[in-house]
Amino acid sequence: MSDAHHCRLFFRLPAGSGFEEALNRALAHPEAASVLLPADLPVDAARAAVNRIQAADRPALVVDDVERRNALQADGLHLTDAARVRAMRAKLGDGLVLGTECPLERHACMVAAEDGADYVAVRVTADNLQAAEDLLEWWFEMMTTPIVALVDAPIETDRLRAYADFVSPPA
Repeated sequence: MSDAHHCRLFFRLPAGSGFEEALNRALAHPEAASVLLPADLPVDAARAAVNRIQAADRPALVVDDVERRNALQADGLHLTDAARVRAMRAKLGDGLVLGTECPLERHACMVAAEDGADYVAVRVTADNLQAAEDLLEWWFEMMTTPIVALVDAPIETDRLRAYADFVSPPA
């Protein structure tokens, strides 16, 4: 592992009453690299959030919906289905960020990267922590496409941060 490796944060914002507080925390955090908006955020609130995120010089990402991304002028799309990467890359072109969630499998992550994902993301829970750590360590040594650890449980993230390019704490 290189001493130059630096893991940053990928913020997933919650929908509902905690949204504004979470957005403020994300924008104030010095390690924040990008912000993923909740899919069910009302359009006016989403538009205002995208403007604030972009004003803070961070990319605003939208879940799955390319038309919503276009309407909001967000910086990219985060897919929950890696099988859609090739089609979405063709539709978006190379100027926008395209990331995808993948199963916790080397092959699935490699295919998504080869199909044009700018980053791949894997979900990490207490039940799959060891497998996630193993995948992240292997990915760090072998691949160049960034990988995000989407942490879905209150777990220790030091080892994840040692190998992931980005860690997303629970929303």
